[in-house]
Amino acid sequence: MKIALKLAYLGDAYYGFQRQPDLVTVDSEVRKALLKIGVINGDFCYAGRTDRRVSALGQVIDFWIDEEKAPLARPRCVNGRLPRDIWAWAWAVAPIGFSARWNALWREYRYLLWHPGLDLEKMRAAAGLLLGEHDFRNFSSAKIGTVKNLQKLAISEKDGLFIFDIRADGFLWNMVRKIAAALEKIGAGERELDWICDLLNPSLNYGAPTGPAEGLILMDVGYEGLDWQVDEYSRKRAAKALAATVQKRMAKAVVARELARGMETLPL
Repeated sequence: MKIALKLAYLGDAYYGFQRQPDLVTVDSEVRKALLKIGVINGDFCYAGRTDRRVSALGQVIDFWIDEEKAPLARPRCVNGRLPRDIWAWAWAVAPIGFSARWNALWREYRYLLWHPGLDLEKMRAAAGLLLGEHDFRNFSSAKIGTVKNLQKLAISEKDGLFIFDIRADGFLWNMVRKIAAALEKIGAGERELDWICDLLNPSLNYGAPTGPAEGLILMDVGYEGLDWQVDEYSRKRAAKALAATVQKRMAKAVVARELARGMETLPL
């Protein structure tokens, strides 16, 4: 039988998701855990390659398993072998022929940008130009397969933190980070709206800037025919661990902000 798992992880400590020789990746840690509990003998498929320092809430993997071993593939069993910054939190029995990568109907990312003072309405107007089917080659280094259907691009803001929720039938390498960075330029008044139209013109060899990887999260992947079962115990344990991480990192961020304010107000 085939099992699908939903994974969440913080990307800071990993060289991306995909396995790489002599480097610690999310793939290598998940593979190690599954091998230790004896539920896989070969490879597994995954929904998307996240880059170094990119995090995920809804990464999906699938793998073959002997039916009698299926209980060992439940999230709480897998989590016992995973590092403390990777969590399995939901599972499903996948149909024969299912592929986490090729059966994905859409993928949704969230990009977080701290930049107080950006013009939200200008950014939303620019985002509207990106919706629909376009050639996004100027938003990536890819040269083929660059036509994608951007189904959703919502932007919200709270206390200087801008949140970009982006869904498409597929994404190019760095596409989300480049979209967010281009919209930041619009919001900062460094570029006008017609620049977005130029970036969408594949005959013009323009390149959009790339935002930092740390702000990117793979939020979810859409499929038909999967009945996800959430492991409440695993979900609550992950939420508790992440809340503790937030507390530590917020303290560091506030310290840096206070130092910055102090530098700005030093007497001449």
